[in-house]
Amino acid sequence: MAVSRFGRLAPRGSRPPSERDWERSPLLEPRLVARSPELISDGGGLSFSPTALAEPSGLLDPEDPAVRALIVQINAQGARSPGLRAAWKQDTSPQPVPRSLVSWRMLARTDDEALFALGAPPQLLTVTAKRDGRRRTWRCIAVTKARPLRAARERIRASSWRLDPNADPDPGTTVLRVLVTEQTYAGSQRATGRVLAPDLHASADELVLTMFVTPKPGFQVRAPNPETPVRVALPEPLGRRRLTDGALYEAIQGESS
Repeated sequence: MAVSRFGRLAPRGSRPPSERDWERSPLLEPRLVARSPELISDGGGLSFSPTALAEPSGLLDPEDPAVRALIVQINAQGARSPGLRAAWKQDTSPQPVPRSLVSWRMLARTDDEALFALGAPPQLLTVTAKRDGRRRTWRCIAVTKARPLRAARERIRASSWRLDPNADPDPGTTVLRVLVTEQTYAGSQRATGRVLAPDLHASADELVLTMFVTPKPGFQVRAPNPETPVRVALPEPLGRRRLTDGALYEAIQGESS
């Protein structure tokens, strides 16, 4: 029998899918990928490569406009402050370069956004700086501390999943029945029609399945999401391989070490 590794329970009061729900659920063809995701995210800004976590600190250019926004943020509240938050208004006057800047590094950058980091998981602190398109000035808009790192596609963080408890797979299984819990708020609605083709890493003894859901646009009520039933077509029978949820980056890295 394949071994499943899941700890997430269904949201309290949610209605389990009926057989008709399963029959109507989409059959998704996974993308075959490497075990380690190409991108990860803490949900605070840009997604970034896992290799960026190993990049050395102390390489930021104080003359870079995005870095200057970070300097303003550090000077305003202190890099070591446990209550570090993005300031609504930032001082545009010349700022001294703080000594702590040497401890920061850049994880990702585009023309209009930059993601800076201090420390390492699980105590990673990130700051997002963004450029105002009209004023062409940079300011820090988000501070994120110690959030779990998840696999990501662009800006979509992976959603957790579990197997249908009423349909245990056997070695001959070629279609998995999966219950997906959307990562972002969705107004307590299922993610029907928004579940993307999953990522799948297949080895001789393990299948790592990573699910992604396109977020609903606009403001959503902050309430638990019900599970969404989907079926995943495996490229070959499951066999005796264990099944692993690849959503949490630190969890799968711990299993592989």
